[in-house]
Amino acid sequence: MRTTTMALIGPLTMLAAMMAGPAAAEPSDDSAAPLTAGGSHTCGLARDAKAYCWGYGGYGQLGNGGTSDRAHPVAVDAPAGVAFTHLTAGGDHTCGLARDGKAYCWGQGDKGRLGDSGVADQVRPVAVHAPTGVAFTQLTAGDDHTCGLARDGKAYCWGRGDYGRLGNSGVADQSKPVAVHAPTGVAFTQLTAGGHHTCGVARDGKAYCWGRGAYGLLGIDNVVAYRSTPVAVHAPAGMVFVHLTAGDAHTCGLGNDTKAYCWGEGASGALGDGGTANRLKPVAVDVPVGVTFTRLAAGEAHTCGLGGDARTYCWGDGYHGRLGNSSDAIQSRPVAVDTPAGVTFTRLAAGDVHTCALGDDTKTYCWGYGYHGRLGNSSVANQPTPVAVIAPGE
Repeated sequence: MRTTTMALIGPLTMLAAMMAGPAAAEPSDDSAAPLTAGGSHTCGLARDAKAYCWGYGGYGQLGNGGTSDRAHPVAVDAPAGVAFTHLTAGGDHTCGLARDGKAYCWGQGDKGRLGDSGVADQVRPVAVHAPTGVAFTQLTAGDDHTCGLARDGKAYCWGRGDYGRLGNSGVADQSKPVAVHAPTGVAFTQLTAGGHHTCGVARDGKAYCWGRGAYGLLGIDNVVAYRSTPVAVHAPAGMVFVHLTAGDAHTCGLGNDTKAYCWGEGASGALGDGGTANRLKPVAVDVPVGVTFTRLAAGEAHTCGLGGDARTYCWGDGYHGRLGNSSDAIQSRPVAVDTPAGVTFTRLAAGDVHTCALGDDTKTYCWGYGYHGRLGNSSVANQPTPVAVIAPGE
């Protein structure tokens, strides 16, 4: 994200009980969920809404009051009375959404990515200074910026502003949330933040992206330096998106036609279309025969999906084992993850060079680059197949 009566997903479980409370509806992406993976750390939620983090802690992104690395989950020191419903991890910061719609962030504060009106690092959660009356329903973190979705469908972003990734028509850093300048009439239902760009699904199913435009990662059938306000993705005719996920320099989504699509940088096969060329607009992922995806998660240079056949698939750069198929090789089409016998994954989270998942056996699993302990198994060794995270109290 050890015995007590909770096992980590047991406690880092699917939040079914928590979601029945006054919290907002569960977002449709895996960047803000019970499990989230950042650049070099991972975090997860327990059934009692306590948050746990593990991995690289150098900027305080584990939220436990210190800056040491942790190779197993440690509790986030949340403010008294605050229960988180969702988490999202960025490059070196983490944010959580409370039941009342307030947002909290911790970790590296440079460029204002914590949204607390400052730029100092924070080793414990601090409140985001949202505009008066704004309650968030979803959060998503990129490398150096964070965005939140309000109940009325408006989007707000804060942090590093270069490339226009905040969507407010400018490129200046912002240390507290500023409104995204969406096209007239556009209300978002989901947001996802990548390395230097942000995307969102609108209520009508159209996708919009803003920020850096290299490699075609905005999906507008063109390479541009950047766009500082949302622009419509050139989706296939008649198709609308139901879910998006943004990686470092690529974006992927699920369409209402049950197909998966990706666009942007393809050099490492992260687009899953069988090649390594950049794509300027969405192209269909070349999935195994009969497989459709129910969720996607994009990392630095890889992508993973939950298949309707109860299997998990990954594609892209396999370096350090992040694809989970016992190999370090590049895979330009989806390959099956070597999941533990009898286990089906129900959630995914992709970090820079590692991947994690929730299992239907109430356990959390991670694989890939083990440095800093980001896999949560009390080791810093790489793991080319899923290994169980050590639950709190074990």
